[in-house]
Amino acid sequence: MSQSISNEAAQREVAQQGARPSKQRLLSLDVFRGLTLALMVLVNNPGDHKYVYAPFSHMKWHGWTPTDLVFPFFIFVVGVAIPFAFASRVARGESRGKLYLQILRRTVVLFVLGLFLNGFPGYDLSALRYMGILQRIALCYMAGSIIYLHWKPRTQAIIAASLLVFYFVILKFVPPPGLPAPTLEEQGNWVQFFDLMFMRGHLQSATFEGKGLLSTLPAIANCLFGLLTGEFLRTKHEPLEKVARMFTAGTAAMFLGAVWSLWFPINQNLWTSSLVMLMSGMALTILACCYYVIDIRQSIRWTKPFIIFGVNSITVWMGSTLLRDILDLIKLQQAGGRSISVWTAAGHWFASWAGAYNGSLLFALTYVLLWLGLMAVLYRRGIFLKI
Repeated sequence: MSQSISNEAAQREVAQQGARPSKQRLLSLDVFRGLTLALMVLVNNPGDHKYVYAPFSHMKWHGWTPTDLVFPFFIFVVGVAIPFAFASRVARGESRGKLYLQILRRTVVLFVLGLFLNGFPGYDLSALRYMGILQRIALCYMAGSIIYLHWKPRTQAIIAASLLVFYFVILKFVPPPGLPAPTLEEQGNWVQFFDLMFMRGHLQSATFEGKGLLSTLPAIANCLFGLLTGEFLRTKHEPLEKVARMFTAGTAAMFLGAVWSLWFPINQNLWTSSLVMLMSGMALTILACCYYVIDIRQSIRWTKPFIIFGVNSITVWMGSTLLRDILDLIKLQQAGGRSISVWTAAGHWFASWAGAYNGSLLFALTYVLLWLGLMAVLYRRGIFLKI
């Protein structure tokens, strides 16, 4: 979904050494990114969306499932990677103008790729969905990068906290124009109000956008928590001290998110502040586990599949989404003149011998393995798509 932000030479070194850690990159971050991406491909591509086990489906409104971890985790990873991308360049004295051009280029490319996926294959500009996963990642990356270049960690933390508190106050206590009271339900909330004002006719559905404009503000805070983690990992603290502090901070964030949810429910469609705290805390503790096992204990033999995904994440995300759409466009003729897409036919084949729910899950797992195999070919050849 997002590019591997480390330098190309380091990527080749990882590929050539078969997952041995190098000084230029944090191997645990690649593994965490790859694990998150693999889960994203899994939950986005069931054999039949009508037959999905609850943990592999998004919560419709308030609450969360394991699937709701994926996107906040990826936003967090984008933030972690920012210091590793810019610190050495800043230390070398590269001009702000050059760094800003790089930020702008990556932001525009990610946003345009998101629009490309939204419109494929018809590109009806009158109804093109403006926002989406890559668009939100682009905006979070841009904001996080600029904040990193301008402010120290203490100020970054204040900005993140301010965004979450501001978002909470607006959604919880301030009624949108023309409405008698604020609401956190699907109709009548501030997120919907902003998106209908600025993007009416270009939303995910007729009246709501799950990756909306206003809800990008707490997503930026989500990215900033990752950014702070990345900066901390680059400090000279002892590795075990880093793990202990990350676990402590992660546990505190999860606790705060759970308590906050009593007043501000966890909701990915609204990207509530409680969701940001809970998911950032979980991401931080899981990354701490990866850091301890991989970078400290050097247990890396099991990591290669996730590294393969992690260092070519944009290719996996774009390719898996486009292939699904293409296979859904290709029709097969059935008896009686009916037609069915290749994608649907493959899902039905799995269901015919594994059952509806198991077949749908096995189809998704097979799709993940397919892309793991394709990316393994690129990995062995040292091919990495960068943005």
